[in-house]
Amino acid sequence: MYFGLNVDTDSLVYLMLANSFLHRKFPNIITIAEEVSGMPALCRPVEEGGQGFDYRLAMALPDMWIKVLKHQSDEDWNIADMVHTLENRRYITSIFYVFI
Repeated sequence: MYFGLNVDTDSLVYLMLANSFLHRKFPNIITIAEEVSGMPALCRPVEEGGQGFDYRLAMALPDMWIKVLKHQSDEDWNIADMVHTLENRRYITSIFYVFI
């Protein structure tokens, strides 16, 4: 899925070039990727073959809370699903959380 023939390599190379340029031109810049598929190497440096983002935006948490708070009563909350959503992260990836 991530490294097969269906990957848009031109887009990945563009992201690598953009992040490489931005980090060289503006050393204190922070780039954040909104991505939900778990793309490997998204937050790895370009020098290591990654796309060079500093953080991955964790969109699953706000989406989960919106769904739970809007559509479920307190008694119907599935704690196992909540724990899974909270723990479902790539190992050693910097995560950026947004709370509404």
